[in-house]
Formats: sequence, structure tokens, C-alpha cells
Amino acid sequence: MNSDGISHDPRRGDDGTTSLAGGTRVEKNSPYMQAIGVVDELNSLIGMAIASECGSDLRVVLSETQDELVALSSELSSPGSIVLTLAALQRVDKELTRWLADLPPAAGIVLPRGTMAAALCFKARATCRTLERELVGLEEADRESCADSLRLPYVNRLSDLLHALARTVNRRADAEAIVRAAGVQAGSASRSD
Repeated sequence: MNSDGISHDPRRGDDGTTSLAGGTRVEKNSPYMQAIGVVDELNSLIGMAIASECGSDLRVVLSETQDELVALSSELSSPGSIVLTLAALQRVDKELTRWLADLPPAAGIVLPRGTMAAALCFKARATCRTLERELVGLEEADRESCADSLRLPYVNRLSDLLHALARTVNRRADAEAIVRAAGVQAGSASRSD
């Protein structure tokens, strides 16, 4: 028995099933478990970005994001529940506006590289886009349980925020790389102005 008084037998999952929060057994590749798995990946990448040299101001933003992703995971593990709040969505909107205000528009395609912290934010953004696709599929499969959820708008805006944070980290390190136009040969990227 664990500290929550819940009996946990790791062998129960040997048959390819697992339990949601209410005890309902589902396949490990069910839409809910797929989405929960991507949330875990995203949260881990954000944790890695926090552990890297991202700056204390970004560390605060990313730490708050991790808390919200725990809420999102909790919501996904309890179909029909609403855990992710409007305040979380509004916070991401506010942060996105804040960080974009300090960035010039990209003059082309921003390459996902630069500092380790930026590369981790870029990878987190790509994982966030994967999560968004998983959520679209989940919501198509279970419209009733997802009717009032804010998870799609939250994840959509979070991916933009992660992109802005990655660019910010790179600009601070003078490491931002932008391809000037689509179709430019590899290796001809340069820093934006």
C-alpha cells in the first residue's frame, strides 16, 4: 500500500492495461493514456530546460507551466473532470504577450538550435504540438467528456510561449539562427538582426 492508501501492483499492467484515476482499466494506448504520456514527456523536457541555464525569469515561467501540466495530466486521468483552470490559460496568454513584446518578428524560419536551454524549449514546443494533435484526436473520440475543457486552447498557446522562450534564450546568448527564406540551402543560416 502506498502513502495514499492505494494498493499498487506493478504486474497489473503486464497485460497492456492501466488504471485511470477512478480505477477504470484502459488500454495503455488509449487516447487518454497517449495524451497523458505526451504530457509526461513535455513536463520532463520543461524540467530539463529549468535545470539548464535558462535564466531565473524563465525558470519561474517554466515552473508555473509544470504545475499546470500536472493539472492537465490529472484532468486527463479523470475523464469528464475539469482541473485546468481559466487562470492557467490567462497566465499563458499574459506570458506570451510579455515575451513576444521583447522579440523582433522572425525574418524567416527559426531553427531549433542554439543554447542547450533554447534547444530544450524548442523540443518542448515540438512535444507540445504532438500533445495538441493527441488532444484533438481525444476530443473527437470523447466529445462529451471534453466539452468544457480548456486544454486545447491552453496547449495551443503554450506551444507559442515555448517558442518565444526558446528565441529569448538564444537572443540573450546571441545564438538565434534564422533561415531567411524557405528553400535556402543547409548551412546558410545566420543570426537575425
